[in-house]
Amino acid sequence: MESIYAGERPRVTADEPATEPFAVPDQRKPRRKRIWRRVRRTCYVLLFLAVATPVTAFYICYQMFDVPDPMQVTLAQNQTITLYYSDGKTELGRILPPGGGGNRTLVRFDQIPQHVQNAVLAAEDNSFWTNSGFDVTGIMRAAFNNLIGASGGGSTITQQYIKKATGNEDHSFSRKWRELVLAKKITDTYSKENLLTAYLNTVYFGRGANGIQAAARAYFGKDIQQVNVSEAALLAGVIQRPTFWDPDVDRENAERRWNFVLDQMVNQKWLPSKDGLAFPATLPRDAGTSSAELQIQNQVLAELEERADLPRDEAHAKGLRVITTIDRAAQQAAEQAVKTTMDGQPDYLRAAVVSIDPNTGGIIAYHGGGNGKGLDYAQTWQEPGTAFGPFTGAAALTQGFRLDSPLEGSSPRTIGGIPMTNPPGADCSPCTLRRALQQPVNTAIAGLANKIGPDFVAEIAYQLGIPRELRGKPTLGEKPDTRIAIGMGSTIARPIDMSTAYATLAADGVRTNPHFVDRVEYSSGNIRYRATLTSQQVVPPRVARQVTEAMNSPKGLVGAIRPGVRPFGENGAVAKAWMTGYTHDLATVVWMGSDQLKAIKNKSGADITPFAEPAAIWRAVMEAYNAPNTPTPAARPIPSTR
Repeated sequence: MESIYAGERPRVTADEPATEPFAVPDQRKPRRKRIWRRVRRTCYVLLFLAVATPVTAFYICYQMFDVPDPMQVTLAQNQTITLYYSDGKTELGRILPPGGGGNRTLVRFDQIPQHVQNAVLAAEDNSFWTNSGFDVTGIMRAAFNNLIGASGGGSTITQQYIKKATGNEDHSFSRKWRELVLAKKITDTYSKENLLTAYLNTVYFGRGANGIQAAARAYFGKDIQQVNVSEAALLAGVIQRPTFWDPDVDRENAERRWNFVLDQMVNQKWLPSKDGLAFPATLPRDAGTSSAELQIQNQVLAELEERADLPRDEAHAKGLRVITTIDRAAQQAAEQAVKTTMDGQPDYLRAAVVSIDPNTGGIIAYHGGGNGKGLDYAQTWQEPGTAFGPFTGAAALTQGFRLDSPLEGSSPRTIGGIPMTNPPGADCSPCTLRRALQQPVNTAIAGLANKIGPDFVAEIAYQLGIPRELRGKPTLGEKPDTRIAIGMGSTIARPIDMSTAYATLAADGVRTNPHFVDRVEYSSGNIRYRATLTSQQVVPPRVARQVTEAMNSPKGLVGAIRPGVRPFGENGAVAKAWMTGYTHDLATVVWMGSDQLKAIKNKSGADITPFAEPAAIWRAVMEAYNAPNTPTPAARPIPSTR
């Protein structure tokens, strides 16, 4: 009996010939099949994982990551505070955010012209309106460029915005991955219009300009709504390398990028042709800010915090517009006159100019000298000398004196134990109050102050606009042995204080608090703050008019711009020279002095008198401000300083 076990092959004997030849199978073929089957399955798994893992990771991250709200991110960006002249339209200056925040002014989508949008998209992301926040082709191109060592990124505008919004610009895979996910999610969450607006309000264009509006101002000195196609192409071209492709830095590359943008616009059918377009002219790079502008900015910021309860950080956060009281014509005249007059003068010589509207208290022109970073000489303590005399005259007239009241004006004299003298040619005995103010006569004014009392003179000066204290110290009569000299100005007062006091006289005795800010507006045009005018009749109108009449002398009218002007000069015996004067529309004070205790001389070595260099500055401002309203007669020659 023969049994065959499972798996055992049947035996073939010699007596039993096989019906078919027996061949031993190749053991390698099943093994190869099994190996390749495993390889295929592994590949399938790997392929599945290669697809499923990033998709799953993308989905999980999509759910986990919070997208930044474009509006909130944009509003959180510190913006530029823009200052305007009194016309509310002409830009005076810009106060940039501290800490390197750069220049930024936000705009709405409807304020960005179509050709500006197209230029930026042509330069950075021509598929913006149709892509999902990222461009696969661009990513592959960027990866290939990285492999071969070439430059060129694949980031869309949305990805660029995400990078700016998150503040993460690390060169890492995790940052790129997060950027990719957020780009998709923010595209799904917000409209393309919102995203493009947010991008154009945050991207850097060089020259310290963050955002398209600031860039238009920095490169062309105009608002973005006024930028033409050629200018838009230049702005779009510098986005990729804003520091280096500024035309003032690299004209060749700037023009290359400009041509590239225009070509892209033509290819996208956003521009019929670039024929006839010329490379645009730009403003000089880093033209700088004038010292006067910096000083005005400092005064504006201080006034906003003190009077409007508006700290600087809030003003930057909202990108506020500040309409100042500064008149463009008068301010430019003041800056040019100071520059021309001080050119080539001794390096110790300083000057300051303050002009005030007597009717409103608004500062019309302002210049504190220097470079704007050191002392503001319009705010520093100075001895007013006999420029203080009209205040003594106002005190006397208030007490019943008349312009023809007799005074003792001989020189030298000792008054209250203090020896005094008059300037050459100013002696008069007997003298009158009118003549004492016209000359001026030091001994007569000091004797008058002694007679009516220094305290009363000081009180009238306070009422006219001289502050009672500066830095916690009284401004008048600090030392008992010098109080008698109050009458002729042996005290301290700032040029801005003197201008305020003279403006009060010009307004027939009505004092209005000086201020730099007329109003503050949001970008929408709504008012955040408007200056409240506070005025007070501090001396009788009759008194102010009589002082004005006394000052209106033939000598005082030298360099007058029109009948009715009342200038008044104070001779700089040691280290000062004042030219003060006013019309009913404008009071201007010019101070010239030294930052050292020495007699002031001009570049020719001659003594500086009020009717020379200071008068030249004073007249320039007065003429510029009054010229639009009143014909200007020929000005009389300014007396020589010799």
